Amino acid sequence: MNSSIAVVGLSKCYGRNKALADLSFSVEPGTIYGLIGPNGAGKTTTLSILAGLVSPTSGFASVLGIEVAPNHPALMSQIGFATPQLSFFDYLTGAEVVLACGLMHGLKRDEAARRTRDLLALLDLEAAAGHYLYQHSHGMRQKLGLACALIHSPRVLLLDEPFAGLDPTSAYRLVRTLRQASSNGRTVVLTSHDLSMVETLCDRVGILHEGTLKREITVMPADGGNGSGEAGLASLLWEVVGLPEFAELSWI
Repeated sequence: MNSSIAVVGLSKCYGRNKALADLSFSVEPGTIYGLIGPNGAGKTTTLSILAGLVSPTSGFASVLGIEVAPNHPALMSQIGFATPQLSFFDYLTGAEVVLACGLMHGLKRDEAARRTRDLLALLDLEAAAGHYLYQHSHGMRQKLGLACALIHSPRVLLLDEPFAGLDPTSAYRLVRTLRQASSNGRTVVLTSHDLSMVETLCDRVGILHEGTLKREITVMPADGGNGSGEAGLASLLWEVVGLPEFAELSWI
């Protein structure tokens, strides 16, 4: 089976800072792959390179058999990318932002409008659909970003901290949506600090530290008896990156 995503020897430097160092991994179609690690491990940089927003310093990455390059038209139509770091135009409404994304991806207006309504309902944004973006909370903007990533039904979803700021209802619906996408052969790569959500949702997990993939884990179903769970992922993470130092506060 051909990989949906292939990363070989990928490195990225920002001046003297090496964000990625000889990173290699692959993701098969229909897989939900999680990247975990401390801040600065290279998770967002990895997704940004795969989305064609950042050029690597060296190495190779392909999505759907196409070498990743900035603004590659064939890839842009097949990738959905969401990150809390993206900004929107404050004087568009929530519905206008999602509709515009659908139109830019070539959907006919009626279909783009239908999908916009579906996504606003899915993410509990109907009440704010007519509000300008500057009136939206951080969590609402996060959900709009997810809607924009989903509207064109991409074959590959790259989601940076997709559950940050989501209420429990929206998180539940997003989990169900991502599972549906993977069951239909779509590939999902996500980053998250929520280890319980990663364990619940992902088929495989990669631990990134200092720009390098230190370990990969195949996550068994919850009833598979492997005992991984959040505690298991946390133990593996601390084993790789080192247990955080902790000093008790005498005044607490």
